[in-house]
Amino acid sequence: MKPSSMILQSPSFLPPSNATAMTTESPQAILKPHQRIVELDALRALAAINLLLFHLSYVYAVKYGFVSPLGWDWPYGKYGVEMFFILSGFVNSMSLMRRGKPVDFVAARMIRIVPIFLMVIVANLWITRQMPLSSEPLGAAQFFANMTLLPRVLGYECVDPVMWTLQVEMMFYITIVVLFKIGALKRYFVGWGTLCALSLVVCPLLDAATAVHHNAGWFVVLSSIRLLMLLDFVPLFAIGFLLYMIKTGTGEKWQNLAGMVVACGVFHSIDHGKHNPVATVLIIALVTLCAYGKMPLLRVRPLIYVSTISYALYLCHNNLGCVLMYRLNHSGIPANISFLMAVIFSFSLAIIVTHRIEQPITEALRRLWARYRTKEGSATVAAPAR
Repeated sequence: MKPSSMILQSPSFLPPSNATAMTTESPQAILKPHQRIVELDALRALAAINLLLFHLSYVYAVKYGFVSPLGWDWPYGKYGVEMFFILSGFVNSMSLMRRGKPVDFVAARMIRIVPIFLMVIVANLWITRQMPLSSEPLGAAQFFANMTLLPRVLGYECVDPVMWTLQVEMMFYITIVVLFKIGALKRYFVGWGTLCALSLVVCPLLDAATAVHHNAGWFVVLSSIRLLMLLDFVPLFAIGFLLYMIKTGTGEKWQNLAGMVVACGVFHSIDHGKHNPVATVLIIALVTLCAYGKMPLLRVRPLIYVSTISYALYLCHNNLGCVLMYRLNHSGIPANISFLMAVIFSFSLAIIVTHRIEQPITEALRRLWARYRTKEGSATVAAPAR
């Protein structure tokens, strides 16, 4: 099947015929990947490459500095994050609604994310003791907080600064599952609209009050709510969700488009000018074209392959890359050569981790989960009626 001809099934709250087809999926198949939209995979690859260039050029130069100037930098990391959150809103809405069962959605995400993440956190016990990271080595409390995947919720910083986006992603999974369970995705303008309204009120209020009231009890409570409810990023996830609604023909198209415009407006109202609205519009247009299979130029093997190693690349490039660049650059190797070697090292490590560690573990855990779900389903069928 050509990528441009891939058809998404309707969400589970649509007519019963479609819902039944999804919710009766066999346990053995419950974690198998659904049909891919390869252009969206390519965008994920571009987002990962963007972050790598951002951290190993611009951020490294600002935080640690090269012995001699690099001569260029890539300061556009924030737009890779913006695109990733919109993509996540689309792709994870598709994943949850096509499975129709939050337990299987959560299991699929945890199986993919948690094992390799925990290994990387353990590795950082050593990595953070190397220059130039050794000024802030990883302590026991921060280590265990990071092992929960939600360190900032517990008041600790991420062991690798890049991982803050993974914490946001994890809380998005919680948010969308809660919305699903309480029926707020059936009336999604109410669900997402409420969250966006809270963003529009709470974020500016707290930003304006930070200097004077940052120690006040009400400020701490509202700040915790802001963090847990993703109020700074809810509009981006909502944009991705509404795009999925348009793609599946759910609701009135003009209402979904209007909702995307409103969400865009909310995001830039609370953003303090950090992102260019024109760039946001271009990102949304690009994601939309890819969702409809209208970007054949992105269907190139190198990009599709990078998408398969993108998670390992995301986790492994920053701290290790900084340590490697520092050692190379301070041993007399020019800045650009040090940068290039760090990039090659990051990709090589991501390839090894993906194929030798991540994929075997993921497949084994998927089989275990499928076996558990099969037994659970058999026990339910065999249970005597009461």
